[in-house]
Amino acid sequence: MKFYRLTPEQRRQILITEGIKLEDIDQHILERLDKLSENVVGQLRLPLGVVQNLCVNGKKYWVPMAVEEPSVVAAANHGANIFAKNGGVQSNSKRQGIYGQIVLKVDEYFSLVDLEKEFPELIDDANQKFASLIRHGGGTRKITANQKDDLVYLKVLVDPAEAMGANKTNSILEFLGAKLENFAGVEEKLFAILSNYPSQLTTARVELDPKTVGGQKVAKRVALLSKIGWDNPYRAVTNNKGIMNGVDAVLLATGNDYRAIESATAVLASQDGQYRSLSKWTMKDNKLIGTLTLPMAIGVVGGSIKARHDVQQSFSILGNKITSKDLSEIIVSTGLANNLAALLAISTVGIQAGHMKLQARNVVAELDANDKEKQLVLDKMVTEKNYSESHAQELLQKLREEK
Repeated sequence: MKFYRLTPEQRRQILITEGIKLEDIDQHILERLDKLSENVVGQLRLPLGVVQNLCVNGKKYWVPMAVEEPSVVAAANHGANIFAKNGGVQSNSKRQGIYGQIVLKVDEYFSLVDLEKEFPELIDDANQKFASLIRHGGGTRKITANQKDDLVYLKVLVDPAEAMGANKTNSILEFLGAKLENFAGVEEKLFAILSNYPSQLTTARVELDPKTVGGQKVAKRVALLSKIGWDNPYRAVTNNKGIMNGVDAVLLATGNDYRAIESATAVLASQDGQYRSLSKWTMKDNKLIGTLTLPMAIGVVGGSIKARHDVQQSFSILGNKITSKDLSEIIVSTGLANNLAALLAISTVGIQAGHMKLQARNVVAELDANDKEKQLVLDKMVTEKNYSESHAQELLQKLREEK
């Protein structure tokens, strides 16, 4: 029998007989996971942390973050606290839809003008075929096309309502592609699939009193670092990684496709031909102003969101009536909070001091020691600002000798 047709336990047994060590897992959990993916043999767990006080558009949120790096959660909380002292984040979303692409190969008898006349009827046909999407507030909105030599590129805008919409969009595109194959002059449909090109853009904006970030000197340094990130791709990519630390953690916690967002942000950062920082920080009227715009093709329904208890827990933390627009604005605001915290660290004590202090927890967690010993070792490492694994072992040994 093929491996994917085996039960999870049978697959696990094959790996075990080959000498692979697998973690124990509850049978019920294993069976549930097997319904979500392919060739399932276990699970990979991530800690779920929270941002305690993110204020967006006048409303306070607990924000779930699934990430194993403590400094990411700490940074998001630090940035969010500063935002709260300044009235919070103002955010807005443009959620017209996501793009799909159909590419046709055509011959000399093809007329783009004649094809464009068919677009209104094609849109109506798609919306009748996928009427359930219309009932949920979405639907096929627009079709545009351009021709280059013997290839015709159609761009289809689909509003997925409260879902991310990848599967529904692909179904709509295949439906339209099949119809277009019969159009005069079309030799074949090359493909019909969604595009992860930046769409559903969301912007977050804050105005900060310099006093809340450490004074005028620090605020101006943040603005200068932002300018360097705009001009220099070596700085820009690291700046953007810091933003995506927070963004990806919330996307993971809410069961959304962080890979699609990562791909789209890379395009957005390179829109003018040079890779640039996604965020901007400037000084204006004695205020430090920060803005961040990201593509947020996400959802609060669809995919595995409803099927996963861990993801539903995250939505309970956020508030069960949250919309995709709300979630988009929360996620981008979190990314801006992480970005501010990173820029402040670079502008003052440096990024490594706080980072290593938090990472010391991971070093201590691996010690063969009881909880009291681990805490004493951790406290000593922080005091001495020495976070190496060898130093942790030395401190443990010295502690035991003193006893």
